[in-house]
Amino acid sequence: MSAFCFSSFHILRCAKAWGICVAVLALGPAQAEDQFRMLDGKQIRARVVGMDITDGPHWSMHLRPDGALIGEESGSSWTGSWAIRNDRLCMTVPGSTSADCNEVWMSGKFIRMRANNDQETVNAMVVAHRAKRSDLPVPASRPR
Repeated sequence: MSAFCFSSFHILRCAKAWGICVAVLALGPAQAEDQFRMLDGKQIRARVVGMDITDGPHWSMHLRPDGALIGEESGSSWTGSWAIRNDRLCMTVPGSTSADCNEVWMSGKFIRMRANNDQETVNAMVVAHRAKRSDLPVPASRPR
């Protein structure tokens, strides 16, 4: 994704274009469609919350347990929110007026998110959270 994607389009819609590339390069022919399973709300919470969703080099999103969504793209960071509703992962990002809710499908560490079964997917990986400067707590100042 580029700065153009962040400033002009909703981050998830733009991620779909990169997701196609990730699917071709990372998933390869060995990852058959039938290996992906749709997760329910409990499974989404267990497998995705607290982790990073990323395409690798371009963007990442961290779903904090408190409902905050921390994203990074090309060195820029942004914040949003997430919730699980009706077995879908719903995310609100800068510039959106409402949450986009997506089915979550996983096969191993690979994740696909899509609005409906017949829609394009956002393809990425779920990896252990890597703390970034934007996630670190601000140290309390010491009295002099």
